Amino acid sequence: MRGSNGMLAEKPWKLDAVAPLFLGVLATFCLGSLLAGLLGHFTPCWPKAQSDYWQIIISALFLEISALAWIGFFLRRHAIGWKDAFGLHESRGLKAAACGTLAAALFVPAAWGLQSLSEYVMNLAHLQPQEQMAIQELQDPSLTLAEKSLLGVIAVVLAPVVEEALFRGILYPALKQRGWPRLALWGSSALFAAVHGNMATFAPLLAFALVLVYLYETFQNLLAPVAAHSLFNAANFLALIYKDQIERALHWI
Repeated sequence: MRGSNGMLAEKPWKLDAVAPLFLGVLATFCLGSLLAGLLGHFTPCWPKAQSDYWQIIISALFLEISALAWIGFFLRRHAIGWKDAFGLHESRGLKAAACGTLAAALFVPAAWGLQSLSEYVMNLAHLQPQEQMAIQELQDPSLTLAEKSLLGVIAVVLAPVVEEALFRGILYPALKQRGWPRLALWGSSALFAAVHGNMATFAPLLAFALVLVYLYETFQNLLAPVAAHSLFNAANFLALIYKDQIERALHWI
């Protein structure tokens, strides 16, 4: 990961300003989760699957939209716009996005292999791999196309923008500029993997985060990791939706 020691443009924020941003995002996420939990209390007549689905949607939308607001407030506090903060300039935007997409396409099979290896090791240790609630919900055959599409928009459009802005765009440079390049690389990547709350996906997400940092360092444009993150999520999203068909095709082969 030599690219992580490259010449990422200096950012105007300091580490002590980043902590309140992440605490704010965490606080609003907890509030969203509380509101989502109340949904089940006030809609006892709903089927459990429907209640679970809307709890996920409310929690996710509350997190992503409020996080965008927190990031916007953070940038205004530092008197810098989104373009200058994250290198979102048109001159290199298309190339950055294209290379990010290619990098994700190449990495997806490795990520699936790492996850399979993680699940194998967990089984050896008598730890049962657990899927995230959103993933379990996606496998519900009663979900309509519109319901799946809403989950897809959150996973493929909103989540990559928010997570890349927070972890690669803000946290990573703040730590690196403090004089901690290794902590910036490994710490921000490990935190990114950990917040997804799943042991089986920790290793592939950690490896993917290192790739995302490399892309940001290389292109100085957040569009590169955002595009990679978006394709990565899209590939996993489609693999879950068409899991049965994929398994039948592999069995036939």
